[in-house]
Amino acid sequence: MPPPGRGTPIGLLALCVGPIALGGQQPLPSDSARRDTLRPYAFPPLIVTASRVPAALPELGFATSVLDRRDLAAEPTPYAARALSVLPGVSIDEGTGPGGPTTLHVRGGDEPFTQMMFDGVAINISGGFNDIDGLLLTNVERVELARGPLSALWGSSAMAGAVQFVTRQGEAGPTRFEFLAEGGGASERGGQTRSELLVAGGNERLRYSSGFGLAYNRGIYALPNDLLSSAWSLRLDARPTERWIVSATTRYMAIQTNLPVRDPGVTRVPLDPNQRDRHYRWLGSLSADLAATPTWHHRLTASLLWDEFVYEDAMDSSLNAAAYPFFVFNYNFSFRSTLLRPGVEYVASHEVALGPSGQRLALSYGAQWQREAEVTDQGGDFGPAHSNFGRANAAVFTELQGRLGTRLSALAGARLDKFQGLAAELLPRASLVVEVVPDRLALRLAAGRAFKAPNVDQQFLATPMTIPNPDLKPESSVSWEVGATVTAPRRALTFAVGYFHQRYNDLIQTVPVDTGSKQTNKNLGRTQARGVEAEVERWWSERWRTGANVSWVQTEVLDNRGLDPTGYPVGGSLPAVPSVTGTVHVSADLSEAVTAVARVTLVGKQTVFTERFSGQRVPVDPYALLGLVAQWHRGAALTLYARIDNLLNTSYQTAFDRPGSSRTAVLGVRMTPR
Repeated sequence: MPPPGRGTPIGLLALCVGPIALGGQQPLPSDSARRDTLRPYAFPPLIVTASRVPAALPELGFATSVLDRRDLAAEPTPYAARALSVLPGVSIDEGTGPGGPTTLHVRGGDEPFTQMMFDGVAINISGGFNDIDGLLLTNVERVELARGPLSALWGSSAMAGAVQFVTRQGEAGPTRFEFLAEGGGASERGGQTRSELLVAGGNERLRYSSGFGLAYNRGIYALPNDLLSSAWSLRLDARPTERWIVSATTRYMAIQTNLPVRDPGVTRVPLDPNQRDRHYRWLGSLSADLAATPTWHHRLTASLLWDEFVYEDAMDSSLNAAAYPFFVFNYNFSFRSTLLRPGVEYVASHEVALGPSGQRLALSYGAQWQREAEVTDQGGDFGPAHSNFGRANAAVFTELQGRLGTRLSALAGARLDKFQGLAAELLPRASLVVEVVPDRLALRLAAGRAFKAPNVDQQFLATPMTIPNPDLKPESSVSWEVGATVTAPRRALTFAVGYFHQRYNDLIQTVPVDTGSKQTNKNLGRTQARGVEAEVERWWSERWRTGANVSWVQTEVLDNRGLDPTGYPVGGSLPAVPSVTGTVHVSADLSEAVTAVARVTLVGKQTVFTERFSGQRVPVDPYALLGLVAQWHRGAALTLYARIDNLLNTSYQTAFDRPGSSRTAVLGVRMTPR
């Protein structure tokens, strides 16, 4: 079961297609290159999240998008959730409003169905759950989002896709400092501040980058959230010889916040003065790469995740829960979980040239082992409970990818994953990209199978409220997608469109046991979805660019056994999945020193529960929000910027009786002393 206050109740499914987006790993523009910030890139970037061997975007049949350092600097924000919200196929669920638990839905899939990683280290906990409220982008070089069934690559939880945050690599040269500070507030409450310090440098043998960030957000409600986030990161890249590369990354993240909004909403019940949580993460990786020959490479990586989550709530003596016609949680309750997950992975790759025109074939293979140990403690009115579980899993995998001829790119791979106590899972996937007209028209096709293993609490945890089910099977999905990309000369115009279909089987549902006094977990549900996503980008000149992406999603409940049929009717749509999401943006260099980005974000109509996880199904109206960022650059050493969110002060709801943020203005400065 998810930690109280931060989980989601049911595996959701939806779909939208992710066409290829332009982007790449680039340094911040120098003073002389400032006016070329919006020029289309000459070469597509290499992606590390969608295949074993880094590949260019046009060679990938699975939908993939990138936010590089220039994208992140063009619309500066401290939080990962805001940056991810502009990507195709992404919806952000703020079920209790801004400042509360925030989950990412890729193609409408539930929170545990997206693998989230920093430098290849997964940060999902308890079988895939991940709250990104307050997650900072400190010292992040780029963000990659690969959509589709990626369990053949990343294992459990990569059912709807995978998100990877890549830490900046130091550049050879003297130590370089970068300092950022910003502050502002909403038209009603919402005060916020942020500061960040980055240090980077090195030489050809050793490069380094480090960053520390701190952010505070008061929140928009009469009772403050007082969201406080901090992050520290370090990356080292050493090249002791021409054949060896050693890289190390480490990152510590701490988030603490009050949770004033109860599940029934903001106005129907009083705000909660006693609910709060804290979340601490430390993760690290150490990898060694050996080029045995120019075409034969080996990589050995050791990783570790430590995660501690604490949730606390005290009874509100002024609240009479019995006076409401719906359930209001008002008890003394505490929950703490501590997780330790070490892992080791070995990958080898062989690359063979097939001809003089750049055709190549790469074969990769390897194995992975990890062990997850979790300790939980529960206290309060429901009685004490303690658990201490450990579970290991191992996998072997292989992948064949390459450019076959001048017009064909292919990928085929599989993974055999075995979790302790569960049957082994075979996870194939494949994709094909055909350039019908070279550099002008490309068609793609991809398909695969993915899974998510049940977490140890669902299988083994016995509490005064729950009964374990050691016979749970993994949740699984099968999906396919097709798409096309049209590119004009010099990439002045790029248009991409796609369609995909995905079905989730054996969804794990929390249902009453026969006696009705306790709950347990069973494999009961099935859902499916269909979706279309389109994306267009137009370069009008070196200074002006416009773009848009839109996703249409249709979800359907196929099997609702064990669930309330009024909440999950067969044939009905899944809750908390917007029917349409999208953005429209205009980016411009207004002069040598002034740049600006205007963006409209659209969230379509969705069906939600009145009490967030239960109650009646009700619609939430669609909304569109206008944001604006303007920046003034004094060379490469100083940037002043202003960011305004919800410029028109639109009233909207993120869920039933949970209002969104009003107009918010922030002023900031970024300095890079020479």
